[in-house]
Amino acid sequence: MISTRKPQTIVAVAAFAAFLATFNETFLNVAFAPIMVDLQVDVSTVQWLATAYMLGAAVMVPVSAFAYRSVPTRPLFLVTVALLVAGSVVGALASDFGVLLTGRIVQALGTGMLIPIGMNITLQVAPREKLGTYMGVMGTMTTLGPSLSVIVAGTLLSAFSWHALLWVFAGLAAACFLFGAVMLDDIAQLTHPRLDAPSVALVGVSLVGLMYGVSTVFSGSVPVAAVAVAVGLLFLALFVRRQRRLEQPLIDLRPLSVRPFVVGVVVNMLALITVFAMNIIVPTYLQSVLGMDSLVASLALFPAILLSCVVSPLAGRVYDKRGAKVLLPVGFAFVCVFAALVALLTPRGSVPVIAVLYVPVICGSALVIGPVQSFALSHLDSELNPHGVTVMSMGFQVAGCIGSSLLTGVYAAVLAGSEAAGFPIFEAASEGFLAAGLLVSAFAFAGFLLALRVRVHERRRAARIGSAKAPVPAAEASGF
Repeated sequence: MISTRKPQTIVAVAAFAAFLATFNETFLNVAFAPIMVDLQVDVSTVQWLATAYMLGAAVMVPVSAFAYRSVPTRPLFLVTVALLVAGSVVGALASDFGVLLTGRIVQALGTGMLIPIGMNITLQVAPREKLGTYMGVMGTMTTLGPSLSVIVAGTLLSAFSWHALLWVFAGLAAACFLFGAVMLDDIAQLTHPRLDAPSVALVGVSLVGLMYGVSTVFSGSVPVAAVAVAVGLLFLALFVRRQRRLEQPLIDLRPLSVRPFVVGVVVNMLALITVFAMNIIVPTYLQSVLGMDSLVASLALFPAILLSCVVSPLAGRVYDKRGAKVLLPVGFAFVCVFAALVALLTPRGSVPVIAVLYVPVICGSALVIGPVQSFALSHLDSELNPHGVTVMSMGFQVAGCIGSSLLTGVYAAVLAGSEAAGFPIFEAASEGFLAAGLLVSAFAFAGFLLALRVRVHERRRAARIGSAKAPVPAAEASGF
């Protein structure tokens, strides 16, 4: 459908929604310590607030493609955001852990659909020649959300109880609901596909198995985690097999046959892993080991977050003019080098040194996320865009799981091993922090190598476009 509103207005709503979705991924995690004391639960129990949220959001992502093509855009958007409001209110009023967990799961049902809906809206209204600019705005929100949530949560917790976090988020979600009601039109082209329930079950079990296995490999039983991953892979294979046989699949897998799209999805995941990991392990180390106040630790990260809001839209504009061939390698090079420096120098550094070193890590990821999403989705036609967005959003959830769970697991495991070997707690924690930081750097190096493949694909596409625009010789045009 054709909207009468300016694309900038509609994308602003979608960007706000994307910010809320990524902001909420880690917002409550900062409050785990006071929640444990207040609700009298242990670490393994409180961790379910993160695990259940992550799993619930992941299961809803595949449903988003069906919902976007079946329900008018504005009602779908409003129902999705309403789930965030409702879940936040339930959690804020909770006096026991079960109610809080229920509220968190309700939030997750909305979050899982919000990012793909926002990206589909952006693709629908963005002029093709400005796709990088508009996706740069979305990339800004994707980077800003998990980064800013740590600062806001730390600031609130320095003055209020953990309940305040949920009330504040309920207010933000309510504002997004009002903006969507006033500023959003029904823009999606509805095709009313049939919902295949077995496909939903297969992909749901697959994602739950894979993400539960990854998230618990260091914090629980390794055999149980391995079985969970194996079950996830089995159901994933069954899901793929079923999609290929259906006339109307839940997720059309044709985007996975487009090699530049696949490369773009993997590159995007690697960039997101670095963001999620560093935004958790750095403040955790600053507070638990260096003894910094939560507000001081948050302020150490603020310059990087502020500058990333400038870098990401600029990266989108550069992409529209020059493509991604320079942005991606440069972005990953920054992350690779400075993540290692952060890991090496933070134990000895002051707050200003940490703040300066952290800037290239977050700004480097900002150079990657928006442009690579534009690169990947620009290789799909409009029919496949909703399915491509779904695949990319599933990658987002998996990246969040790896960044937040696997990397913190490495940190905790090395810390425990070093402590058992007789190291003092400060040195043991520093060894864990170094291991996690170097692993982030390794992920960034892998992204750098893949970014070089993006350069190859862009050169090939430029050559095809150039040959298509080449004038036809007069003899050929006349048939001689």
